[in-house]
Amino acid sequence: MWKWLYRLLQCTWGLPQTLAGFLLYLRYRRSPHAAFHGAVHTRWPGKNGLSLGMFIFTPASGDDWDGGMVWHEYGHTFQSLMLGPLYLPVVGLPSVIWCNCFREYRRRKQMPYAAFFTERWADRLGDGRKRRYTGSGIGTENRKA
Repeated sequence: MWKWLYRLLQCTWGLPQTLAGFLLYLRYRRSPHAAFHGAVHTRWPGKNGLSLGMFIFTPASGDDWDGGMVWHEYGHTFQSLMLGPLYLPVVGLPSVIWCNCFREYRRRKQMPYAAFFTERWADRLGDGRKRRYTGSGIGTENRKA
C-alpha cells in the first residue's frame, strides 16, 4: 500500500521532477537499475548522486547498492513528496549549485556536504527511512564532499 501511494504522489504532486527523472532514466536505460523502497535506483556514469521524483541516480563506481549515498538521495525523494512542484526551485537547483559550484569552498573550509540545509534535510529524511527499514542510521554527520 505504502509503495503504491508513494508512486502515485510522485507521479502527480511531484510530476515535474518525476518526469525529468524518467527522461534521465530512459537516457541511462542500459545502466543497472533496482527497485528501492518504491523508488527506482540507477547506477549511472555520473560522479554525483541525483534524485528526481521517484528516480535516484548514484555513481556506478560508488558504494554498494544500499550504501549511504542512496539513502541520502532517497531522502531527497521525500522532499519531492513534501514540496511537489516547488521541489526543483527550492531543493533541486540549490543542491546542484552547492554540489558543483562550492566544492573548493567546502574543501578549503573543511565543511561537510550536509552543512547546506537541503542536504542536511535529505540526510535526516534518508536516515529516518534507513532506521525504519534496516534498524541502523546512515551516519552522515561527518560525511564530506
